[in-house]
This record gives sequence, C-alpha cells and structure tokens, in this order.
Amino acid sequence: MKLISVERLGVINRQASLPRTLSWINRKIRRGTAIYQSTRDVRLATSAFPEGHTYPAGTLLADVNEVPEYVYAESMEAPVDSTSWRRMRLPVKMAIYNGLNAAPFCFDPYKAFCELYDLPYREVTDKDIRDGALSEFDLFIVPGGPDAGESYYAGLGEKGMLAIRAYLESGGKYLGSCAGAYLPLTAKPGTPEARMWLNAVEATDTSALDYWRTGTGFVRIRLSESGSPYTYGLAYGSASSHDVIYWEGPVFETLGEGVKVIATYEEFLFSGAEPPKWEMHNNSCAKDALAWTNPLTAERFANFMKHKPAAIEAHYGKGKLVLYSFHPEFGTPNLAAWKDSVTHLFIMNGIYELCS
Repeated sequence: MKLISVERLGVINRQASLPRTLSWINRKIRRGTAIYQSTRDVRLATSAFPEGHTYPAGTLLADVNEVPEYVYAESMEAPVDSTSWRRMRLPVKMAIYNGLNAAPFCFDPYKAFCELYDLPYREVTDKDIRDGALSEFDLFIVPGGPDAGESYYAGLGEKGMLAIRAYLESGGKYLGSCAGAYLPLTAKPGTPEARMWLNAVEATDTSALDYWRTGTGFVRIRLSESGSPYTYGLAYGSASSHDVIYWEGPVFETLGEGVKVIATYEEFLFSGAEPPKWEMHNNSCAKDALAWTNPLTAERFANFMKHKPAAIEAHYGKGKLVLYSFHPEFGTPNLAAWKDSVTHLFIMNGIYELCS
C-alpha cells in the first residue's frame, strides 16, 4: 500500500504537482484499483515515519506497489479501517452543459480542467436534456453563463427544466458554479425567477436576478468547517481562508436546514476598480476578470456579500448538489499559474464527494 498525502500548509502542497498526482489517481480509480481516502485525521506508521505520524483528512491510500516518480508516497502495511477510510469513486459518465447561452469563457476552463485531471466527459446541449439524455449520466456539471441562470431557461424550456428536476429526484449528482449555481435555487412564487430557476434547493439569491449589483473581482472566502470533504487539501485547521475569483455569482440565502454551508465570503481583495500589484502568472481567467466592465468594489462587497454563503451543499429527492457562487474553474487569482491552481480542488473534491 502507498500512502499519498495531499495536505496543504500555507501555500505549499505535499505533492510537487497536484494535477499530475490526482490525474494518476483518477486513471487508477477508473481501472478498478482500490484507492481510499481518509475521512478524519489518522495516525499511521509509514516508511517515512515508522514511529507514527498524523495525516489529515483527505489523505489517499492506494493499493499499488509502485507510483510514478512525480508522486510523493510513503509505503505502509496496515488494514484499512472502515471507520476512517472510504473507497474513492468517479462518475462512470459525466456531462457538462454546453447549450444555448452557455458562455465559452466559463465552459472552456471546465473542459481544460477535465483534460488536466484526466476526467472523460461529454458535452450536452439543451436539446439533449429535453430528449432525456441526463438519465445516462452519474454527474451533471453546469458552468457559468452570461446571466444569473435565467439565460439557461431560454434553451431548456419547461421540458428541460422538468428533465433536470427528474434527474435529481432519481439520484442524479449536480455541480454548478456562478450561473450554474443560480439555476437550482428557489424563487419567490409568482416572480420571473420562479419559472427560470429549478426551485430544487432550500436556498435563494439575496437579490434575485440583479447579479449586476456586485460585479467581478478577487475575494477571500472562509471555509466553514475543518475536515469538510469539499475542502480536503485546501486548508488544515479549525478555520481557514482562501482567495478565489468571483464574477457576479449568487449570494446565497439559506431557506431551510437541508442546506450545508461550505464557505462564506470574508474579504474584498481587488478588482478592475482597485487593481492588484501582483502578476497574474499566465492565468487568462484572472486577467479577464480584472477587465470586466462591472468591477466589484469594497463597498459593494460589504453591502451585499460579506459573511454570506459562497458555497453550499444541498439535496433534492435522492440527488445531491454542490453549488459554488465563485469560479473555482478560473483558478487562483495569485501565487500560481492556472494549471497549478489549488482552487481546482473545489471541483475535484466536489466530484469525489458527490460520487463516493
């Protein structure tokens, strides 16, 4: 057995290249290799620490004899304790929405993410969904779009909206960001949003369709719970913050106990109105965010976003959803190039959690 730590302390990850390590893990999972993930901190004896060492939740254990040279691993011989470990799984078939009004600048980073992390997927259009295609898939990803989720209604129509709700009711898994996070929300009866949103989760947006009230920029979020499966490898400690790219996404308001808050908005950093002084490290998504004509300001952040949920988990029927108001697919707004962005873990962890 090989123990593979993905812990992150400060800005340094134990793996020299997290994308290469996790893409190797993903290939192994698809080929049937038993890969386990710790669900709590575990103390283990390994070749590196024969006297015993504590590893954080999210540590991986692979039933292999050898690992590639780019993967840092420690050998160990120990049975897997079912109370501390779970078998990792991936969707057998994964769909990414690319129908009418899907924005290329949001879809393309998800496509690049899947290629980087070796995740096969299929694009589905609004017509595919209306024709019942979602029943073929274990996981449905809905990226951002040009509006607050209502733009997808134009292509999906009533039939498409009913198809997505039926998919969730029967146990489908859904990951959405920005407009994709707006779409499942619940609206006040009789409002335009009531027909344009799925009304599938016990959460809404604090200002309905008025996404223009915020803007786009770089913000800091605070992770709500230490040891959450959605934040494995992102932080370690009882409270931790993380910098992300925000682009007019929903500011969630929870409406019931069925919604779990994963992260909240903590601090305004920079925007086109107040540019940063650091380099963008070849992250075109971050550069585009600064050039947007509706920049976020510190005043808007304080009025509309501060301490409000930025990421939530919810259930609908037998289905499960994770919704990110910000754009994890856009990468980190500082410190690293897009391909090395630790924010991608919000997506990868979301896929692992939804499917495992």
